[in-house]
Amino acid sequence: MASAAAGVPVVVVCSGDYQQQQAAVESSTSLHRRSANYQASTWDYDSICSLREEEAGESVLQLQATTLKERVRRLLLQEREDDDTAGRSRLRIIHRLQSLGIAYHFQEEIKGILLSMHRAAPSNLDDDLHSASLLFRMFRAQGIPASTDMLLVMMRAFRFREEDEVVVGSDDDDGLLALYEASYLAFPGETELEEARAFAVQSLAARGGGIAAGHLPLHWRAPRLQAMWSLHEEQAGADDDDDDILQLARVDFNLVQALHRRELSEVTRWWKESRLGERLPFARDRVVECFFCAACIAPEPHLADCREVLAKTASLIVHLDDIYDVYGTPEELRAFTDAIATWEPPCGAGDALPEYMRAMYAAIWETSTTAADRVLSKHGCHVLPLFKKQWHELCKAFLVEARWHQRSYRPSFREYLANGWVTSTGPLLLLHALPAAGAAAVGSDGDRLPTTLVELSSTIFRLCNDCASHEAESQRGDAPSAIACCMEEAWCAGEEQARAAVQGLIADTWKVFNKEMSSSADQSMAVAADLCRNLARIIHCIYQDGDGITSPTHRMKRMRRELEARMEMASRRGSPTTGGGGLTARELDAGRRHRSSMRLASTGAQRRAKAAGARPRTEATG
Repeated sequence: MASAAAGVPVVVVCSGDYQQQQAAVESSTSLHRRSANYQASTWDYDSICSLREEEAGESVLQLQATTLKERVRRLLLQEREDDDTAGRSRLRIIHRLQSLGIAYHFQEEIKGILLSMHRAAPSNLDDDLHSASLLFRMFRAQGIPASTDMLLVMMRAFRFREEDEVVVGSDDDDGLLALYEASYLAFPGETELEEARAFAVQSLAARGGGIAAGHLPLHWRAPRLQAMWSLHEEQAGADDDDDDILQLARVDFNLVQALHRRELSEVTRWWKESRLGERLPFARDRVVECFFCAACIAPEPHLADCREVLAKTASLIVHLDDIYDVYGTPEELRAFTDAIATWEPPCGAGDALPEYMRAMYAAIWETSTTAADRVLSKHGCHVLPLFKKQWHELCKAFLVEARWHQRSYRPSFREYLANGWVTSTGPLLLLHALPAAGAAAVGSDGDRLPTTLVELSSTIFRLCNDCASHEAESQRGDAPSAIACCMEEAWCAGEEQARAAVQGLIADTWKVFNKEMSSSADQSMAVAADLCRNLARIIHCIYQDGDGITSPTHRMKRMRRELEARMEMASRRGSPTTGGGGLTARELDAGRRHRSSMRLASTGAQRRAKAAGARPRTEATG
């Protein structure tokens, strides 16, 4: 069997630019085929493949990280023994570790602290809305039972103080922001948290601040991106010589970045050697964007196998999607779906398929078989039947959408979504990634898969995708989207109402997801749950400003600038693995441009600070 690096068979095709290659494919058949005129990839794959790291410098950073982790661990555990303000101090440290993306080093300690606070039913928070909101959000995120009462009592006390005009400090602004963020951990039916969110928004607006349009709450953000934005915020103007947490965050970010860069180089080399982008020039070539998503779904160093299989599988899915959506004929699509069902080795399978489909089939078969062999070798899990089944399920669901388009059939919203959560490709991605995380995530043969979480995160995937791509797909005449199907419902008065309904369904699905997370809080399933949650989070990022996969000139163009900023760190300030001191100016600027806009500018607080001779304070979260 070919190695994971080689991945798929090499197919020699004509040379030339993107348009010439597409013309060659078109001229090979007299059939009329649709074309979506997708943007070609603008990445220089040769440059990416040539990326190298300085191992000696990285070793220095590893030693620094080890020392800093022990210091931060002592700080974290020391705080457990204090009294009086211990609860507040502990929560702020944990919140900071999570925001900076280094909490994964202290998972056991953090879990122990939160369980201890839960057993103690902390009453020493007094009227501290900020601490109560942080604690509620952390409890819910960890699957620890948390009643909304702990928030509502604080909110009512805050409201009474506000009415008495004694709520004037910037700490109270922090409390309102924390309450707003905590409200996104609501379960179905907890309308009181929606009221709390509305109260926070109204109070911030009344105090001269507000929540910007398009803001993504913390709970919906990709942790890896949040870490970069938080690091930018903390580094700006900070004297961090004695700040072990910030120093660890910088060192850890650079170490993980160096690892991701090596992996990107390897995945790109695999893609080049497959030549699939050349063999199917009508399809979107998005291997770098796919790796970006993979690195945000599974960012921690120990999840390297997850990142690899996610990036490779996603790259294949993008091409397969374009075959079913745009290029393939009805007869070809049926034949390909049947070929996937048989799962025979490429050398003897798909003889009836056209050449471009044979290349696609070989790539799928080789990549998934190699991934399954690795899981069997490392974890003892026999997952190839699971992979085969899910590829077939995806192809069948793609075929349903293709038939809808061919017959100009408009399904009901319910019918569409029953098929759409599968065509989101979330199930296939997660069912390839979860086994790579270890046997605990799936069981010996897939019997422990978190199927409900997979379906919920995939539903969010589908709905976010449709909100971003509806307009372009309507213009191309593609299969119907969730918004198009919603507009056909009797109660819907038009696109604006349909979009509002879909956005509401996304929020409701997150509530169900939150509830499911709390009811399946088995520690052995924590990694699997995080992968499902992070898939939904990166989807929000990718589709926040348009379809970031199909049209990289929008969201993904800015993400490319972010990746380029990381890759150019070595040439601008020395390699990040040499201990040269954190992020470059360009990367920090990229973080500033990328930040989801939630910004509070408390006019009253600034006026008081200025009157006191201090610098006006603007609170912002990344």
